[in-house]
Amino acid sequence: MDAPVASDDLVERGLFTTAWERTASLRAGIIAGSVFGAVFGGVGGRIVMRIIFLIDRETEGASTDFGGTVGEITLGGSFTLLVLSTLAGVIGGLIYVGVRRWLPWSRVPRGVFFGLLMLSGPGFIALGEVDLQIFEPALPIFAMFVALIVLYGIGVALLTDRLHAPQAVRPGQRMELATRAVQYLAGVAICVMAVLVAFNVHDKAGSCLSADDTGGCAVRATDR
Repeated sequence: MDAPVASDDLVERGLFTTAWERTASLRAGIIAGSVFGAVFGGVGGRIVMRIIFLIDRETEGASTDFGGTVGEITLGGSFTLLVLSTLAGVIGGLIYVGVRRWLPWSRVPRGVFFGLLMLSGPGFIALGEVDLQIFEPALPIFAMFVALIVLYGIGVALLTDRLHAPQAVRPGQRMELATRAVQYLAGVAICVMAVLVAFNVHDKAGSCLSADDTGGCAVRATDR
């Protein structure tokens, strides 16, 4: 009479074990993304912001796109930055799991490429917004944020692959050629995007004095 119950337990345990094993790579990406999102986006971002203030004290009191005030360090603002950076890091970790089989090289070089790949999308868009129009010198500050995202990419790649190594895949000749072509095109696109964004940051440096609540410029330098 107890056999069906035991059989059901075995089936449920088998399904759970299978699901747990199949989501190992996702869990690795989530863990790595959350850890390094918090470290480089939250803690690192706060440190860079403090360095920016020490470099350009004339911006004290200006409102930033993230809702903070230059020169002020509040518990609420730091917590918000940490939470948002962690969530963004998780998304990046999941993206890495999805694309890592197509990325070139391995370990640190792969992480650098992934970090630059992330920059070419939402990273460059965010870094080119109003906050970088407030602070000067713009290019060194821009470089610090770029370094944070690249370090995040390296950390995610190393930890994710350590927690769950990618499966060895031997693509056919045509697929391998197509993959390399895409990698080269992505590399060229990253370089072109970097030059354009760096030029844009340099060109608009100091053009804004304070951000508004919608992510735009509330007070422009030409208004004074």
